[in-house]
Amino acid sequence: MSIFIPDSETKLYGLLGETLSHSISPSLHNNGFRDLGINAVYLMLETKKQDLEGYINSLKTLGFAGWNVTIPYKESIIPYLNGFSSLARASGAVNTVLNRRGRLTGYNTDVIGFQRQVEEAGVKVKDKRAVVIGAGGAARAVIAALIQLDLKDITIINRTVENAEELAKLFREENSKQNFDFCSLKEQEYGELLKAADLVVDTTPVGMYSNDIKNIVINPDYLHEEQLVIDLVYNPLKTKILQEAEKRGAQVGNGLPTLIYQAEASFKLWTQEMPPKKKWYQIAEKAVGEIEAKDDAVD
Repeated sequence: MSIFIPDSETKLYGLLGETLSHSISPSLHNNGFRDLGINAVYLMLETKKQDLEGYINSLKTLGFAGWNVTIPYKESIIPYLNGFSSLARASGAVNTVLNRRGRLTGYNTDVIGFQRQVEEAGVKVKDKRAVVIGAGGAARAVIAALIQLDLKDITIINRTVENAEELAKLFREENSKQNFDFCSLKEQEYGELLKAADLVVDTTPVGMYSNDIKNIVINPDYLHEEQLVIDLVYNPLKTKILQEAEKRGAQVGNGLPTLIYQAEASFKLWTQEMPPKKKWYQIAEKAVGEIEAKDDAVD
């Protein structure tokens, strides 16, 4: 296998976030660049919240052609952008940036990724009920996708109930076809709502390897066999909430399909080329397995 050596013509891309050691995005995008003969490289772009504005200015100065955005900057990056796609505007969150001669445009390919994952799960969700756990940038993308999928009722549950209320109000003002509700993560508030849901989506980082993998954000006793339960975490491939949902007969899915689909959409936005999706799945699963093995060895 030949080694890629950047030169003065190499286009720069990357992933902007606060803690990125477990991300597999560089493995995907760099493989896509090599397979398609594109002179580009994808890098980890870690920065602290207080340095975000200066860091973005540095990316522009260095001529980065674009970058993905992950926790916790999907919303906080918005003031530094010059324009937005319709999906980014609808979701109020950005996960992909395109730099055109210093003008930054924000997109949300997470919406596309999650919508495709639900569609490929083969579950009919039109006019059904969903519960979304969390109220951050990932939750915004999921809700925007659920609106596109014509769900009837969407309930947001979050530890800080004020954030869930604000998000429900925001989407309610823009979408009259859906019913939006909210509650806290107190069991007496969310229990019956969770039980009545046809689709349950955990958008929080609870259960991923950088957190306590034994944690679960809700009481799983309200999950059942008539539900589709998706956790956007993909490392590990089966979090505690998915294990518990599967025990109760629910159809489950991790965040790997959404990751692949959103990365594919970002890649095409930047390069006008389509990456090898099947190969990306193999790379992603291998990368997650290697991270799991490394973390298990450390433990």
